[in-house]
Amino acid sequence: MTTDTGWQTKDLPPKYAPIFVKSRPVRGSWKWRAAQVSDMHNDYVLTALCDPKRDNWKSFLSLQLPTGSSVVARFEHHGSHPGLHSHADCHRSGLEIGAQSLDNLSRFPDAKSPHRRTNSWTESGFWEASKKFFRITEMPGSLL
Repeated sequence: MTTDTGWQTKDLPPKYAPIFVKSRPVRGSWKWRAAQVSDMHNDYVLTALCDPKRDNWKSFLSLQLPTGSSVVARFEHHGSHPGLHSHADCHRSGLEIGAQSLDNLSRFPDAKSPHRRTNSWTESGFWEASKKFFRITEMPGSLL
């Protein structure tokens, strides 16, 4: 990782969620955290959003492209429908620019599949799980 914001409660600026053109309002008990990371070929931003009071946990990895940013995949857990899951589309993830790259991604495992493992997340636990899911190491500027 080259930068890490730590957990924040102020509005989420585009620098740390580059798929959005304007700051994303953060209200209620929501928090966010972001890190800029690189591998030998690309730059990325890992963004996590959570609302611990409502057991809502989301993170996504954005690929930085010359024309904008694109979501590679999402990693999520929601207390309203338990089950750790991810969203991605092998044909378009990392290719669509902007906020629409978050939408209409396939879910893994499928919502109807038995995957009801419950988690007791904390902010730090979810951040570590997100980094592990996206294979982000603590080495400066390194992505596994």
